[in-house]
Amino acid sequence: MKQYVYLIVILFLTSCKTSIKKETKDTNSPAYKAFMAQKHRFELNGCELTYNGKPFRLGMSLKEFEKVFGNKKSSYSNEYYDKDTKKYFWESLGLEITVSKSFVKHIYVYVNTTYLKYPNVHMKGNEAIVLNTFLLHKTDKMHEYVKRAGTSFDAMGITSSGYMLTYPCNNKELVYSLDSPVAYHRKGGGHLYISGDWKLEDTHTIKSIHIYEKQEA
Repeated sequence: MKQYVYLIVILFLTSCKTSIKKETKDTNSPAYKAFMAQKHRFELNGCELTYNGKPFRLGMSLKEFEKVFGNKKSSYSNEYYDKDTKKYFWESLGLEITVSKSFVKHIYVYVNTTYLKYPNVHMKGNEAIVLNTFLLHKTDKMHEYVKRAGTSFDAMGITSSGYMLTYPCNNKELVYSLDSPVAYHRKGGGHLYISGDWKLEDTHTIKSIHIYEKQEA
């Protein structure tokens, strides 16, 4: 009987080690070493957000944010925002925030370089970031990242404009909205078609990750 118990324990411990190994990024890989050599390193791991090892979060004041990212930024405001709301851009970092009533309410980390709708704002993307402990490269299509991370599309929300990951943080729900268009299979032809299942075997790269807190209805 003891032999059976020992065997069960050994099998359990072995399965745990395998699971942990899958969930942990390979810090000795050439890809991870290349990430660590980047001048700007974003790591977005659920409730924990860091830039070059320094933590940042929603709810910080602009001055607190500048202590992490520096004050070399541009700003933009227009008639669509109230007088207490303004956007700030660290273009060389690929970082955008929305500040409302002196506090950071929205964070956007850009993976791919893009021009924004705001005048003369050119956001430089990041070669790679860490998303949920796994590397996400700017050339990665979403299904490639999902495979690398050992997760599935069932673990996230999906819309035609991208993917949503949610995390319970300090009694609030933190949302990562990944900007990446999602196609779907069509049923029928011409104008007479209906939308089928999401086309998840052939996805697109991710433009940016929008981080915000879900508001209660």
